[in-house]
Amino acid sequence: MLKKWLILLLAFCLIIIVPAVGLMDIMTSQRGLPRAEDGKVDLSGWDYAQRGAATLNGEWTFYPGRLVDPAELTEKASGGTKLQVPGAWNDAMPDGPLGYGTYRLEIDLGRSFDEDFGLRVANVRMASRVYLNGEEVGGSGVPSEDRTLDVQKNVPYTGFIHLSGTKAVLVVQASNFSYASGGIFDSIVIGPESVILLDKQGDWIRDFASLCGFFLPGMLFLLLYVLHKRELPQLYLGLFCMLGVIYVLTHGEKLLDYFLPDMPYMAMLKLQAVSSNLIYLFLIAYMDALIPGIIHKRVLQGYASLAVLGAVLGLVLPMPIFSTMESILLSVAFLSLAYTGWVMIRWVKRSAEDWYLVTLGLMSISAFILLNLIYLIAQVDTRWLAIYELVLFVLAQTVLLIRRFVRAFADVERLSGRLLTLDGLKDEFMANTSHELRTPLHGIINIARSMLEGAAGPASAKQRENLAMIMTTGQRLSLLVGDILDFSNLKEGRLRLDVRTLHLPSVVRSVIEVMTYTLGDKPIRIVQECSEDLPGVRMDEDRLRQILYNLLGNAVKYTEQGEIRIGASVDGDQVKVEVADTGIGIERERWPDIFRRFERTDEASGMEGTGLGLSITRQLVELGGGRIWLDSTPGEGTSFFFTLPVSSSAPEASQTGVLAFAEEPHSRGTVPEAPGFAVADAGRVLIVDDDPVNRRVLLNLLATAGYEAEAVSGGAEAIILMEEKPGFELVVTDWMMPGMSGLELCRRLRERHALAVLPILLLTARGLPEDIRAGFEAGASDFLSKPVDAGELRARVRTLIGMRRSAEEAIRTEMAFLQAQIKPHFLYNALNVIISACSTDPDKAIDLLIELSHYLRGSFDFHNRDRLVPLQKELELVEAYVALEQARFDDRLVFEYEADDLVGVFVPPLSIQPLVENAVRHGVMQRSAGGVVRLEIRDTGSTVSVRVRDNGVGLAPEDFDEIMAGRTGGVGLRNIHRRLSALHGAALRLESASSENESGTEIGFDLPKNAVLK
Repeated sequence: MLKKWLILLLAFCLIIIVPAVGLMDIMTSQRGLPRAEDGKVDLSGWDYAQRGAATLNGEWTFYPGRLVDPAELTEKASGGTKLQVPGAWNDAMPDGPLGYGTYRLEIDLGRSFDEDFGLRVANVRMASRVYLNGEEVGGSGVPSEDRTLDVQKNVPYTGFIHLSGTKAVLVVQASNFSYASGGIFDSIVIGPESVILLDKQGDWIRDFASLCGFFLPGMLFLLLYVLHKRELPQLYLGLFCMLGVIYVLTHGEKLLDYFLPDMPYMAMLKLQAVSSNLIYLFLIAYMDALIPGIIHKRVLQGYASLAVLGAVLGLVLPMPIFSTMESILLSVAFLSLAYTGWVMIRWVKRSAEDWYLVTLGLMSISAFILLNLIYLIAQVDTRWLAIYELVLFVLAQTVLLIRRFVRAFADVERLSGRLLTLDGLKDEFMANTSHELRTPLHGIINIARSMLEGAAGPASAKQRENLAMIMTTGQRLSLLVGDILDFSNLKEGRLRLDVRTLHLPSVVRSVIEVMTYTLGDKPIRIVQECSEDLPGVRMDEDRLRQILYNLLGNAVKYTEQGEIRIGASVDGDQVKVEVADTGIGIERERWPDIFRRFERTDEASGMEGTGLGLSITRQLVELGGGRIWLDSTPGEGTSFFFTLPVSSSAPEASQTGVLAFAEEPHSRGTVPEAPGFAVADAGRVLIVDDDPVNRRVLLNLLATAGYEAEAVSGGAEAIILMEEKPGFELVVTDWMMPGMSGLELCRRLRERHALAVLPILLLTARGLPEDIRAGFEAGASDFLSKPVDAGELRARVRTLIGMRRSAEEAIRTEMAFLQAQIKPHFLYNALNVIISACSTDPDKAIDLLIELSHYLRGSFDFHNRDRLVPLQKELELVEAYVALEQARFDDRLVFEYEADDLVGVFVPPLSIQPLVENAVRHGVMQRSAGGVVRLEIRDTGSTVSVRVRDNGVGLAPEDFDEIMAGRTGGVGLRNIHRRLSALHGAALRLESASSENESGTEIGFDLPKNAVLK
């Protein structure tokens, strides 16, 4: 605790005492400063060696609207006025802040000098030239009375000249055409060359120190975020620091001009505007991310909107306009800082953790606000003391985040110890649970086998098929339980081998005979290439079978077609066994990890597994005195090799012999698919699963519930089937499948079908939040965990199909509502036009009323819920709308229409008129001269092409994409696009957009002719 108070005391000195001393020094140094009066300043008695350069503040003579030749101002000329420097010239200029003028100041040096003197000019908006005794000393930009020749640039500069005598006349020519205030805004200082150079070096050192104070922590924070992207506080504080870097580079000495001398000054002004608006946004965002929930969401959203709006205005608006909002932006910045301070006070009250660091940050922010207020009110230059406070705030936050990382690392170490303990408990739990599962699992298998053999009476073919599925599934689960028990025994060293001399070819043959029945309908051939005269090997027979089962099962799993070969050869005192397949192969970088526990290639191949098989295999081989390795070529296949010790004795007789597998014919290969069932209108469901057992279970469950279900074994087959047999209302797919995974199938389906049009139910054994999020992002509508519960499956299928049908009906109702709505301002304008025509042209008013009635009748027609209406009816609505708008805009609106002879053509209601309205309102009427809107309807043979073209202001492709995505604009164009896509698979397209040489927009769509002819 004492250590924390000492740190707080030290920080208090840095944050409060040091700036206070600096402020007192600044205020003390300003006492007794010479001030100009009536255009003259007396520097007699000024000690340059002790007090540095002299500031030339006070009343200067100012000549507004004139760039006077310095030669004419050796003596005071008429027409001048008094003006305070530093300060704005806005009130002294006849035509406002924009323009040009000349400053003049007579300097009494007090004694005769004959040495080099220098001038340092910091901030003259927005271009200046300085002359001393008629000689040019320096400048920034090119001030000119001719605006076309004027070059605006305002960066600090230093100039030197040889002075002789006791007096000097200083002339400053200035111009401003790019800011809302002009004039000399910082003190101009004069002094001997060595004093001015020292002053310049001090300013550069100050700027570079501020730059490093922001840049180094900013890079650290951004690097930490790149390494750990979930830490948003680092991102926001890093961006805050980077904007602080931009602020330092574009203010003070404006070092950006030093690094990029050819950069246009207007670009620097834009950078100033953007950085000044966004820097405090990231400060508030940092506090929100650091202390979740402490900042109200609406406050954050509101300030973000203001900051982004200010940045956009700074980029878009001309600087003379944008700079008029300087006081507003300054007020928003102060409010954000005050709010940040209030948030930190709440944080200190809420939690004692790191309270002293939070207090340091609070003091820094408070001191920053106070110093800026002193600068604004008392005109004391405290800007760099304020930057110093901001750097201290960043450093305090750096320490705070480092402490959080240290605590997180300590937590990780503590949790790692706990996890190691829990891992041991987990292994023990798995072993105990697996052991307890064996008894009921074998009971299920044996009961199913007895029923299959007729213990409960003769079974029908369908029952025998389902019982065989129960047995197969139970045996697979039994193998998994065995793997878990073996893993536990191997890990704890409890597994013991019953080593005997074995005849390897016989064991291999028995394993192959059993594995053949697991191939299903895969076109795979298993070939044995073990010579019968091989010497005997020493190994536990059951464990050797387990090794071969694991390797062959792995080969079958990752091989779609081809050959699996088992060979053996003598290699010294070992027999080398090879299991080679023609499957997908394994990348070389995965070879060292392939035998680790829970390591799988399933993520890439789309298959499921525990990742225990190869790990157990390796441990069994090594326990038997051999070793195992692999060789693989991706896309060509994999070969696993393992060795067994050669026995000096003859092989013993096998206890189990060669298995004589004699199951019913239906137990071999893939279970035949059941036909679909169509009961009532429950819905059509497509099942996608590579496991024939799962397909059968799902088909049975859905068929008995009245659904018309079809099943395929892969994603590619599902896509083909949906193209051949459209109309499925739900897809139920497994996640892990060979070839195309369920996740990829979701993405492919979402490219063609919207979420409301085709729901997808994803079956998975995964339950992590990241997996669920990935599934939803890919397009899944719902999840169902495996193993599947029948009641839950039916409930979810029923719900998803019901939601699809409800959404379909809601979309139809919404479309009718959107078609029928009339914009109030259009109706108001149309009525105004008709009213104005009543007194001058009654016949025209009657015609317009008729056109308005046609328009309203077409828009409010509730038959618009129909999918299609005659083309002529849609064109009548267009004609009524155009007539009303032409009456309103007269010659500003020209409408052209051209169409082929199309008979019996039907189009979606309100699909053409909104396009014409869009071209009128947002295209040609945005131009003062108006323009032409052209509607073309063409018969292209296979399609009916509709195009609406205008020569208005144009629509950029990126803006069109934003409208279609729903991020900007209204619902009109999106509504048309959605109906075209849902009804005909068509799309609303932007054919051409505005460019540098021409303006205007062409929007249209093409409808399949066979879908619009009746």
